[in-house]
Amino acid sequence: MKDLLNNPAPPSTSSDFLNALIGVRIIDLVRYSWWPAGTVAAECGIGDAQAFGLTAGPLSIVFENGQILGLASDPTINSVVIWDESARRSTLSSIALNQDDELFPIFAQNEVYATPFWKQVVGNTLTQLTILKRKTMSAKEGELPSELGLRFRMQNGLSFVASHGLHNGSDDFSVLEESQLAPMELVELMMS
Repeated sequence: MKDLLNNPAPPSTSSDFLNALIGVRIIDLVRYSWWPAGTVAAECGIGDAQAFGLTAGPLSIVFENGQILGLASDPTINSVVIWDESARRSTLSSIALNQDDELFPIFAQNEVYATPFWKQVVGNTLTQLTILKRKTMSAKEGELPSELGLRFRMQNGLSFVASHGLHNGSDDFSVLEESQLAPMELVELMMS
């Protein structure tokens, strides 16, 4: 397993860390936006309620056991990346998301800047994680991790995807409801 404190990594390289979160309840989701919540719609050309899912910036998922999973994407490896955000918060070696003065938190339960879907995720138990990759890739994409999504399945049947461009084909990080995934052929890989 990679050093998840200082080196965000593709999900497949951190299966032990991620598998330890299966069966644990999510108590919060926070997007750390590049812009204040009230300006995201204008900056991104989206509706206010889409700010949580589609703003630029990383995500933290807070679990009942104290673990905090950090997620973003890295265009240089064409992949979603993860890190141990709880470890960052307990040490001075890295800047934790909640201490970064250049980021603006948007909470999943926000009435204006998040859709009602995200409120249903909070309080639910994670039951499965899978990695999403394109079924067909270019030669360059094939040489990279190209883990374009990490799908979270919940006990209540809901699921969402931490995405590297799966809503519009860009290299932007987004957090998507299943209905927001762009139509493309994907392969779903179980965490091992």
